[in-house]
Amino acid sequence: MLQHNITGIQKVGIWPEDGTHELGDDTASIASEQKKRVGQADEHQADKKRSNNFAIKATVGLIIIFVVITGCLFRYYKLELSVNEDVLSLQSKAKVEALAGNYEKALELLQKAIALRPHFNALTEDESIVYHAIRIQRMGDELEQTIRLSKEGEAELQLEELRQELKGYKEPLFDKHRERLEELNMKFTVLSLTNELARLGTIEDLGNLLNVVNGLIGEEATTLKDQIVERIRTTATAEVNALLDRKRYTSAISITDEALGWVRGDDVLMDLKQRVKQEQAAYALAEEERIQRAMEEAAAEDYINQTAAIELIEFEKGLNELGDIVIVADMKNVATRAIYNVSITYKIENEDGTLIRSGKTGVTPDYIASGEGMKFTVILPDDTDYEDTINLKIVESSWSLE
Repeated sequence: MLQHNITGIQKVGIWPEDGTHELGDDTASIASEQKKRVGQADEHQADKKRSNNFAIKATVGLIIIFVVITGCLFRYYKLELSVNEDVLSLQSKAKVEALAGNYEKALELLQKAIALRPHFNALTEDESIVYHAIRIQRMGDELEQTIRLSKEGEAELQLEELRQELKGYKEPLFDKHRERLEELNMKFTVLSLTNELARLGTIEDLGNLLNVVNGLIGEEATTLKDQIVERIRTTATAEVNALLDRKRYTSAISITDEALGWVRGDDVLMDLKQRVKQEQAAYALAEEERIQRAMEEAAAEDYINQTAAIELIEFEKGLNELGDIVIVADMKNVATRAIYNVSITYKIENEDGTLIRSGKTGVTPDYIASGEGMKFTVILPDDTDYEDTINLKIVESSWSLE
C-alpha cells in the first residue's frame, strides 16, 4: 500500500524519472522568479528612497519658506513697533509742549506723528485741541487789549464769547485758560466798576454804593469796596483842600464828618479831620504873627538885597582851546529883585594857601533877575599845575538893584 502510494506520486510528475532535466527547468524558473522579485524589490526600494528624498526636500523647503516668512513678519512687526514708539513719543512730547503753552512746537510734533500714522484718530484729536487752545489764547489776548482800552461794551461781548469757547473742554491743557478767564473777568469787573465810579461825584452817592457792596461777598466785592473807600477818601480830601484854600475850616470839618459817617474810623479820614483842626488853630496864631513876620521878612529881604545878593554856587577847572587852565565860576542872584552892574573881586589859591591869581571882574549876563544865575571866567598863569587843588574865594562884590 505504501509502495503503491509512492509509485502513484511518482506518476503524478512531482518527482519525474529523469530528475535532472525537470529539476533544471524548475530551478531556472525559480531563479527567474526570484530575480524578478528582487528587481521589483529594488525598484520599490528606489521608489521609496526617491519618495523619501522628495519628502525631505519638500519639508526643508517648507521650513525655509516658513523661516523667511516668519523673519519678514518679525521684521515688519519690529518696524511697525518702532514707528508706534516714535508716534507715541512725538505725541507725548507734543502734550508737554502744549501744557507749557508752546503751541506751535506742539503742532509741529503732532504733524510729524500724523505723517507716520495718518489714521491714528488720537493724533488728529490732539491737533484739533491744540488749534482750539491757540484760538482761545488769541481771544484772551484780544479781550485783554479791549479791557486795557476801556471798551466796556465790546469787552463784555468778548468775555461771553470766550466763556462759551471754553465750555465742554475739561482737558488739563485748558486749565490755565480757565484761570485766565477768571482773571480777565476780574479785570472786566474792575473796568465796569471803575466806569461806574467815574460817574459818581458826591460822597453821598459813593456811600450809598458802598452800602450795597457791603452786602456782597467774594474777592471782587472786596476789591470794589476798597475802590469805593479810596474814592470817598480822595473826594473828601479834594473838597477839604479846596475849602482850606479859602480858609473855610468849619465847612471842611463838615465834609470829613460826612465821609466818616460812611467809612467809620477810617485812619485817612481821621487824619484829614485832624489836619483841618490843626490848620484852623494855626490860622489864628498865624494871623497874629503874620504882621511881625512880614516885617522881619522885609528886613531880611532888604538886608540880602543890599549886602548878600550874590551867592557862589560852584566853580570848575578846565582847559580852553589854547590849552590854558581856566576857572569858570557859577553864581546866583539870591536877592528878591533884579541886579545889574555886578562887579566881583576874587582870589584864587592853591591848597596850601599860596595865591595863584586875584583880581576884579564883571559877570555875564549884565542883567540878572531874582533867582537867575551868572558866571565869570579867569585864566590861570601858565606855570599853574593842572593837578593842583584850586580854591576860589569871592572877596567882595557889588551890584545895583533894579
